[in-house]
Amino acid sequence: MQSSSPSEDKSDESYLGALASLGLSQYESKCFLAALQTGPATINQIGIVAGVPRTKVYGAVRKLVERGLMDQTEDDSKIFFARSPKDVLIPLLDKEQKRIKQGIDALTELEVMHQSMDLLKRVETLRSRVKVFRYHPRSMVTRKMKELFSNCKKKVVILTTANGLIRLSKMSDILFERSRLGMTMQVFSSTRDEPVFATAVQNLNEIENSTISFLPSAAALEVIAVDGQYVLFCDLRPDDLRDEGEDVGFLMHSPELAEMMESLVSVIAMIHGELSRSKAVKEAPPQ
Repeated sequence: MQSSSPSEDKSDESYLGALASLGLSQYESKCFLAALQTGPATINQIGIVAGVPRTKVYGAVRKLVERGLMDQTEDDSKIFFARSPKDVLIPLLDKEQKRIKQGIDALTELEVMHQSMDLLKRVETLRSRVKVFRYHPRSMVTRKMKELFSNCKKKVVILTTANGLIRLSKMSDILFERSRLGMTMQVFSSTRDEPVFATAVQNLNEIENSTISFLPSAAALEVIAVDGQYVLFCDLRPDDLRDEGEDVGFLMHSPELAEMMESLVSVIAMIHGELSRSKAVKEAPPQ
């Protein structure tokens, strides 16, 4: 038998790695690649080309048949052939992409929980020297939010939901005016696949010195840091688009809390970005 060249071995390793990422075992991957090379063949012939021990090749081929990646010919049940990779691997890839997305969302939410608990512990130590002002309902929270934006001189950082971002776009005139006076704005929001959300994003993107980053859906909570001095925590009740609601907001004047909030959002965005890049690398087709 003619030995394979180094380039062929490298190519096989890439294929085996790609198949392994879809959940195939090493023997299953080797047998599937061998079946693509041999065409219709017996299990023994596939095992020889694949270099899989005879005691393992039968189980690997049967597993591939169960997965739908291989089949038996109609004329001879002892002859097996590989099905089209496009037809059988794309569904596996879609399933893997969904699993990765769920993993990214779950890990991001876990990190939010971890960072939030750390933030709450640090807030506890500041409680004795930080005044807290409570605002209720949504109309009062919105009024205070507009006041904070109107007085913002340097920077505002906002963590919100998709609905919160849409409501925020209704204040774009205030934010636009402040941006012209030098204010920068960072918005971190979950997303919605609807025209009203796209319009809101477009309105906010027109504001100078503003950036919008998208994160997985999280709790119905809105956090706003203004000029590294003020932090407004809002419990959205409910998280909808109405002007009326039973929202409860807590405003604190604390540089320490403002710094913690900005760090929290940065960590969440960084983790989500790294996980998304990892997902993109896994989704990239083998070269």
